[in-house]
Amino acid sequence: SITFWSGAYFLWQTAQNPTRALLYVRLLSIGSVFIPSMFLYFILSFLHKQKNYQKLIASSLGLSVCFTLFSFTRAFIPMIEPKLGFRFWPVAGFLYSVFLCFFFACISFAVYLLARASRDKTQSEYRLRQIRYVLMASLVGFIGGSTNYPLWYNVLIPPVLNFFVGLHVLILAYAIIKYRLLDIRVAITRTMIFVTVYAFVLGIPFILATSGKAWLIKTYGVLWWLSPLVLMAFLGTTGPFVYLFLKNRAEAILLRKQRKYQAALKQASVDLTRIRNLQNLLDFIARTLSDSVQITHTAIYFFDAKKNEFILQSGVNLPPKQPQSIAIDSPLVSYLNQSHDALVLNEFKRIEEESGNKSYRKLENVLNGLSADMVIPCFLENKLLDIFILGEKISGQIYSQEDIDHFLVLAQETALATENAQLYEKIENEVKERTQELVETQKQLVHAEKLATVGTLAGGVAHEINNPLAAIMTNVQMLLAGDELDRESLEMIEEATKRCKTIVQKLMTFSQKPMANTMMYQIDLLDVIRHTVDFLKFQLEQENITLEVKADKKSYPARANHDELGQVVTNIVLNAKDAIKQIKKSGTVYITISENETQTMISIKDEGTGIPKTILNRIFDPFYTTKEVGKGLGLGLSISQTIIEKHKGKILVESQVDKGSTFIIQLPKFKQQSKNSEALK
Repeated sequence: SITFWSGAYFLWQTAQNPTRALLYVRLLSIGSVFIPSMFLYFILSFLHKQKNYQKLIASSLGLSVCFTLFSFTRAFIPMIEPKLGFRFWPVAGFLYSVFLCFFFACISFAVYLLARASRDKTQSEYRLRQIRYVLMASLVGFIGGSTNYPLWYNVLIPPVLNFFVGLHVLILAYAIIKYRLLDIRVAITRTMIFVTVYAFVLGIPFILATSGKAWLIKTYGVLWWLSPLVLMAFLGTTGPFVYLFLKNRAEAILLRKQRKYQAALKQASVDLTRIRNLQNLLDFIARTLSDSVQITHTAIYFFDAKKNEFILQSGVNLPPKQPQSIAIDSPLVSYLNQSHDALVLNEFKRIEEESGNKSYRKLENVLNGLSADMVIPCFLENKLLDIFILGEKISGQIYSQEDIDHFLVLAQETALATENAQLYEKIENEVKERTQELVETQKQLVHAEKLATVGTLAGGVAHEINNPLAAIMTNVQMLLAGDELDRESLEMIEEATKRCKTIVQKLMTFSQKPMANTMMYQIDLLDVIRHTVDFLKFQLEQENITLEVKADKKSYPARANHDELGQVVTNIVLNAKDAIKQIKKSGTVYITISENETQTMISIKDEGTGIPKTILNRIFDPFYTTKEVGKGLGLGLSISQTIIEKHKGKILVESQVDKGSTFIIQLPKFKQQSKNSEALK
């Protein structure tokens, strides 16, 4: 817009007659009415605030279009006349005064936003320099351009600072080149497209108004000027759409690679939340940065709280002498904590040269030691968690501001994902520790229940051992009284001793602590029941309780642990004995084993007191017992249920008060495997 204004200004000042001068002034107005809205849009975009002011941008552009439509009317510029040495100078109409209010409102608001942003200490030093250059260029340009307006209102002040407008453009060009104000390739492309489109939009009406004026006057009379004005309005309306279409197509081609890796970075930001392992997370980020952006090398340093330094956690194509850590008091860490922004080596060197700050030299040495062309900090609530070290682009292109914006978004997501990964690993470790503690506690409870059962059996076992010991003593006394050895007595002693040994071994086997990892083997469930019955038979007979085992087959194979299932059967049988003794002096416990297509069932039925329905759903709760104090821990059924569930089975109970209870153990039926599959296993 400024370029168009400047070109029309030159034509106006070199015009040889008032008619031609008035035409050029009205064309000049078309450029001037768009300067405030375009400048406001530029500043809002530059400060990344355009999304917050979309209605303001649309309104200002709409007003510029309206002023354009009236720029060829007498309400905007009624006439021209000589002023202060100028042969042709315009007189302002009342609509032109409205336009000037609009002009200074847009410019003042944009400059206010720039001034406020230039004092924002949260911005990096490099970004602040960019903002200050734009602010300086804006003040220079608009102070210079404003000296044109007094003469419109017959205030005799010449436009002596017009050259400041050109200086404004030069300052922006300098900032673009030196401080990467925007991608120069994109800027040039957009400018060329804009100039081409609007040369067409404004050129056709201009040619029509100059070369075809005679024909227009002959055809339309005194209103001849409406034709180029309407044509200009039509082309001015369609021009922005043509410009946007061509601009987007050109940028899609020019920035194809850049858009591609920016899309990859956006997708990576989404994928980060799915990775819970910290090392896998950082490896994924390093690979994504290196592969998508095509960087010579990438390193990620992660803050290790235990070592209180940043540790090299992941990297791609790292140089041989890449440092393994960054100290917490490093100049780089201090700078990042202060700026909270990306750090580009080349830009930092310029700042160092301009400022002459010697402390920056140490930071530059750190950057060179890290082989860093760019450093991206990853902050979470003002806490620096990770540092990205990026090498140069393989293509040799510089990092644009748009690149840095995408990197900072990825860095923010990385910090959050890093925190979550650490938290997840911490929780996972705590769960493992708690699980191990629970396993140990459960083993202790199982052992305690076994010891309690041993205590219950102790009296019967002692009585059972007493009989063979009496036989031993009797035969020993007979041998001592006689003169010759009696072979029959020795055999009786041997048999009685073996019986004692067997009884003691069974008791010791039952009472031993569970193994850390209880193994499962192919066993015979009927064999488990017979061993348990042999172990308990004498004890129960002393209390007039008999055991009856019923099985239709000779073998019931299962994959299980012999000792654990023996403990389950023992617990239930002893509970059945206690239930019977509460209402009878004698009784029978029936143990039945059967199977169907999928399960093997062990049924243990008693004729005891039964279990009331009110407590039936509580009998498997730990430490719940209906026995007298000192006669049970309340763990037998709870542990039995845990063991059966571990074997992927179920334990059910049916009971009626004063008629007895039936406990049913359901276990998965053992599936025979072929020899080949067993060998492979």
